[in-house]
Amino acid sequence: MVELTGNIPFLWRLSAESSEGLCAVSMVVPYDSEDDRKDLTIETSVVSFSSDSTRSETEEMLEWNQDDISLFLKLVTHEQQESRIPITDTVRIDLTDPAIIDIIHVVAAAGFGMAFSSNGILLPSNGLYPAHDCDIGSFASLNTLMGFKRCVVVDVDGEEVVCVLLEDVDVESIGEYDSLNRHDLLLVKRSDLLHPDFAVTTGRPVSATVH
Repeated sequence: MVELTGNIPFLWRLSAESSEGLCAVSMVVPYDSEDDRKDLTIETSVVSFSSDSTRSETEEMLEWNQDDISLFLKLVTHEQQESRIPITDTVRIDLTDPAIIDIIHVVAAAGFGMAFSSNGILLPSNGLYPAHDCDIGSFASLNTLMGFKRCVVVDVDGEEVVCVLLEDVDVESIGEYDSLNRHDLLLVKRSDLLHPDFAVTTGRPVSATVH
């Protein structure tokens, strides 16, 4: 268990993945030099493209920015509510918990991933299903050609929304991509976002009101 305080910085480590400017993204939690424990490293599935050739050849450490921390805390709070863990002023997290590790993957994707276009992937939803008002850190569903898929919103700019997929999407059949995988970024319209229960029930959520 790690207690999240201002004394424990969260870092990103960008490590050279290829000579083409790709960097693997890992989270690092450093401990004080007086502590016998080694730095904790959590590798993610996220690969960052760097336009800086020197970055792709060397290792770089970056401190989490405010957007990273805000998204992380929103998702941790949601996870605690889902698990019915009492919310306290001090956030205590288990960095070995698979749910927390998945949240770290989402935050890494939001900060370093490159968003794919959703053209040809989504079915029309506007007017067919109840609108789902989302903000950064909200969970939603997308009505894809391969069924409803869960996602989490990580950026909003007017009517354009960037979300992190929480499920793989088999898109080989449309000929645009080889695959869209869990933790990939997708650029969608606000009207494409549906209640997250659609991806669980593959139907209209009981709580949803049809207009």
